[in-house]
Amino acid sequence: MESVSHDSLCIVSVMTLFRGLPRRGRSRRRAAVVAVTVLALTGAAGAAEMMVRFRIADRFAAGAEERLGQSPDVGLGGTPALWQLAQGAFPDVELEAKGASVNEMMGLDIDAHLHDVRRGPDAVTVRSSTVDVGIGAESLAGERLQQVNGTIVPEPASGRLILRAGPGGAITLPLTPSLDSTSIRITPERPTFNGSPLPAAMSERITEKVRHAVELDSLPLELRPQRLIVTDDGLSLSLRGGPATLDT
Repeated sequence: MESVSHDSLCIVSVMTLFRGLPRRGRSRRRAAVVAVTVLALTGAAGAAEMMVRFRIADRFAAGAEERLGQSPDVGLGGTPALWQLAQGAFPDVELEAKGASVNEMMGLDIDAHLHDVRRGPDAVTVRSSTVDVGIGAESLAGERLQQVNGTIVPEPASGRLILRAGPGGAITLPLTPSLDSTSIRITPERPTFNGSPLPAAMSERITEKVRHAVELDSLPLELRPQRLIVTDDGLSLSLRGGPATLDT
């Protein structure tokens, strides 16, 4: 009897063991299903985020392309685009363009930030904007000056641009850029030839041809120039804008 009892106990123990295994197998399968579902939902959300971010950026880029002469790169910040779209508000939209053209100026490097962009029933509004524009020395020289081997050398220490033209750059003409309300003014000084001042009549003819102003009174987003400085690369122009309607 002891032997039978011992065998019975062994059989019961084995059956108990095997009854437990299917339960753990089902538990593992349920866990696997949950994990796959979570991954699928996460992947779908990620794909939706990328698609929405791309579509929103494309809309902003299309609205700016006509004014810049090219399609800018658009950034929407770190806040999920799905959330921004659901709220109808975009805290910080960044637009970057290399070699853009605005009004009379070409070859511009533009970095613009549009703050608190909101989608309304009839229009898209912007609370404020900041724009930094880099104007390279080659852009300042222009095609006409380049055709006569003319160059412009920035001189940040003096706040001037030095125009050199003629054989070997023998003619030197200092230029002082400045802001005058909503205009960039280029004021020439007396030119020299190999270090010696040119005659007054000739100097007057040259300076009158070079003297000019670039008007900035028809810019979008209520932008107004705030600062203009000479840099190692040319000029840096900072603009600020107030509440405005955005073309999209």
